[in-house]
Amino acid sequence: MSSGSKTYLDLAQECDGLPYPDQGEEYTSVVSKFYRFRLRKTWEEDAKEESDPVASYVNVGYMLPEVVAKMPWTNKFRVDHDGRTVSIPWTRTDDVAFETNAITEQVDRARECDCFEILRKWREEPYRVLGVGKGRRVRMARGASALFGIHTIGVHVLGFCRVGQGEDGLRLWIPRRSPNKQTFPGMLDNTVGGGLTADEDQLECLAREAQEEASLPGDFVRAHARPAGAISYFYIRDERAGGIGEVGLLQPATQLLYDLEMPQDVIPKPLDGEVAEFLLWTPAQTMAALKEGCFKPNSSVAWIDFFIRHGYITPQNEPDYMELVARIHRRICF
Repeated sequence: MSSGSKTYLDLAQECDGLPYPDQGEEYTSVVSKFYRFRLRKTWEEDAKEESDPVASYVNVGYMLPEVVAKMPWTNKFRVDHDGRTVSIPWTRTDDVAFETNAITEQVDRARECDCFEILRKWREEPYRVLGVGKGRRVRMARGASALFGIHTIGVHVLGFCRVGQGEDGLRLWIPRRSPNKQTFPGMLDNTVGGGLTADEDQLECLAREAQEEASLPGDFVRAHARPAGAISYFYIRDERAGGIGEVGLLQPATQLLYDLEMPQDVIPKPLDGEVAEFLLWTPAQTMAALKEGCFKPNSSVAWIDFFIRHGYITPQNEPDYMELVARIHRRICF
């Protein structure tokens, strides 16, 4: 669905919706409402929580106050409304998976109580909770990640082929999402993409998603996908991301990007029902569709990054070039 002409910076700001600290009152008025989801820096008794509670913890996510209020908290969690924090305090245990188990128990209780619309669309895949140190591995089910506002990682493929020499010969493989998708139905997307689950290798994730979404042979993807950097942003969900009950949920994310040049006889085809069709478009067609708001927000940013890297968006033709480049590479502090 078109939403009128947008600039590339408009699209970047739509995906990266959280104000920046240098925006002063605007930033403070937004962030001060959040609860900080915190985990212990170290799972050791000698980290004296009582004497220095702030130094004992590290922030790993942001939670909306309405989520905190609705969550049926277990006794594994500590909620401090004055300090606006949600924590899993230290406990005497030899169980290195204590935090993961506490999170799992908490999410299971919320599902049983049907507290949150987003948990009805359950995805069992475990995501790694980033920001904890000393090699600790804390896990959270993908379906709950936006409730706790943790930083997630995905892998996205920008697929293309060449039908001639020079810029005029470049063609891009653009999928249209199924109208039955739970998130962003019918919108345009990256050629292939998906969330990186805990302990999963990036190339294996790419190969799996490419086979499932586009019928592309895994061996071909492993051999030809080329790392092309990353984009990062702090997305604030709107209705397109899943419905009115999910508006405002927080999704800081990094997407690892891969370019995949494909011979003309390698043609992506829908397989698992998530894609309605694949379109073979020129850069001009794709850039026009971007400005019409036809792409999923983070996919817009991935294609913008592609066009910057391949010389289609330049300081000469894009007045917001420097801000645009900075905005699609946000530093996420957890």
